[in-house]
Amino acid sequence: MQTEQDQVKYLMSHSQQETPAQPAIPSKAVRVGRLKWLAEELCELANAWGIEFDLNNTGGTTDNFTAWPAPKPLFKEDSVEAIVEAYDASLDLIVFAIGNGVAMGTDLQPGWDEVHRSNLSKFTDGWMRVREDGKWIKGPNYSPPQLKGIIQQQLDVAKAKDKQLLLESQPPT
Repeated sequence: MQTEQDQVKYLMSHSQQETPAQPAIPSKAVRVGRLKWLAEELCELANAWGIEFDLNNTGGTTDNFTAWPAPKPLFKEDSVEAIVEAYDASLDLIVFAIGNGVAMGTDLQPGWDEVHRSNLSKFTDGWMRVREDGKWIKGPNYSPPQLKGIIQQQLDVAKAKDKQLLLESQPPT
């Protein structure tokens, strides 16, 4: 059975999108395009939820993010149409997020598992503390995700595969 990442990679490769075999930052054109597509899906989700928003990501935080109820929502709240549109936008956001990993040549599963482990470390005595806006607060046992080693391992595996292919392509002596 194919994983979600396999399915997205198949889709991307069949639409002539870059799917590198090892971790790397994509070209600027790919990065800009992928962010634009993610933003489009985020806007679709906001529309389905009857929300308008403005995001100025200067400084790399959401401190400048503002959101408010749409004056003329596209869908009646809690209507089947609104739920379907929000569902579709949410799934498309997942597809594009997975596609970001594919476009960077990374295997997402080990990173997913590590981020999940890190998120669970935010709990204190089985409870999660939250800010006023509902975002989780890191508890005293929090440990950040250790992603550098995962990426390094993926780079090392790709390098070993490249070396093996090079050896196999050389004529026998």
